[in-house]
Amino acid sequence: MAVLGGRAHLNGITFATNKFVVRGKLKNGDVRIHIRKLPENRLLEVMDRIPFIRGISKLAKLNGKLFLVIILLLAIPWEWFFSSNSADAAVSLWSVIAIYGTVLIVLVFLFKELWQYHGAEHKAFNVYSSGGLLEAEQVQAADRVSSRCGTNLVVIMLPIVFLLSNVLIQIPLLLYLVSMSLSYEIFDWSYRRKRLSIIFKIAAILQKYIVTKEPNEDQLRLAIKTLSKAIELDRVK
Repeated sequence: MAVLGGRAHLNGITFATNKFVVRGKLKNGDVRIHIRKLPENRLLEVMDRIPFIRGISKLAKLNGKLFLVIILLLAIPWEWFFSSNSADAAVSLWSVIAIYGTVLIVLVFLFKELWQYHGAEHKAFNVYSSGGLLEAEQVQAADRVSSRCGTNLVVIMLPIVFLLSNVLIQIPLLLYLVSMSLSYEIFDWSYRRKRLSIIFKIAAILQKYIVTKEPNEDQLRLAIKTLSKAIELDRVK
């Protein structure tokens, strides 16, 4: 497919192709589209073809800023500022998980609009990936759950992080990169071969009841126009 995937924001939706990042926002009921052409990067193109490396390059393309922020945070030698031993490291890992869990719960209740945009993004992408027409009625009737959502990757990645943390907890950047690489390969394999259905069932529950909500008409219209623009740009590249 021309469109790699999408993501939701507090005030809009982004869809990405191999060449463009298309972000749509709503302002006073009007749809505003911002197009950014991705720079030519031979390194990422090569990485896309290498197993256990391609997951990193695809994440970098879809959400470059977030990827760089994560890399920066993980690359900082925090032990220089906070002394720790192996026991502290194990406790620290659970503390980080607890913090992220708490943040997610807060986000669920405080940022309903974000999850509505997420729902609109999924609905539009599901129609597109199934070969349907991006029309209001079809998109409205589409499922909010997407088998290509990053939630599936997170469900796979969490147990891998737990397993690898015993040997890589002192090198968080390497822990993240290795976990991401392995998770993407497992996800890609299970998606294509229709295996490990339990992963997709767990992710589907999380999507349906936590990280997506039913979007309104304006949000659906935004998703349709943003995705349509991404498809159009890929055709005329």
